[in-house]
Amino acid sequence: MNALEWIVMIEAVLLVALILFSGAGYVIARNDPQDPIVTFCRTFWHEFLHPPIEATARAGKPVKGKPAARAAASSESPAPSRQLGKNKKDEDAMYGRVEAGADGLVHTASLNVVVLPHSEKDEVLGRTSDGIEVMVTGAPEDGSSNKAVIQLVSKALGVKPYQVTLTKGHYQTRKAVAVTGMEQDQLDAKLEAIG
Repeated sequence: MNALEWIVMIEAVLLVALILFSGAGYVIARNDPQDPIVTFCRTFWHEFLHPPIEATARAGKPVKGKPAARAAASSESPAPSRQLGKNKKDEDAMYGRVEAGADGLVHTASLNVVVLPHSEKDEVLGRTSDGIEVMVTGAPEDGSSNKAVIQLVSKALGVKPYQVTLTKGHYQTRKAVAVTGMEQDQLDAKLEAIG
């Protein structure tokens, strides 16, 4: 017998066992609905695998598989919200989310970066005609220099590093980055401050 035949045989045995145990559980539940095993399985199924939908319960409609009285009781006392002790800003930073602008859209600005590789330290040198110039200690084809560029640009613009994405020139000295959560005129104003 090959491996596929063994897998099919094991699946068949598990399927037969599942059918037998389901039938036994059904018989036990019919004879004694308060049986501890039946109660556990019912609770596990209804509370953990398929919890009630809070919006439906609050609207006064019965939740699938739940009595109407229970749905009404849950509309009077809503379930407590799960606060994990984090504020929204920490959560946004953890997941890399950026706030939308006044129009409800998340804006992205573009910036060209000229990189001087093999330098003594990582530093922003200043503005160029179409972006900024930075010097980094790594080589242009090195991933650490790209990381340094992202760190320098985010620090110079006052944004989080997850808001800066390298879009062009991953292995070259002329690179382009996109800054999420900032409009182009805001970026240009910040570049004016760099000088």
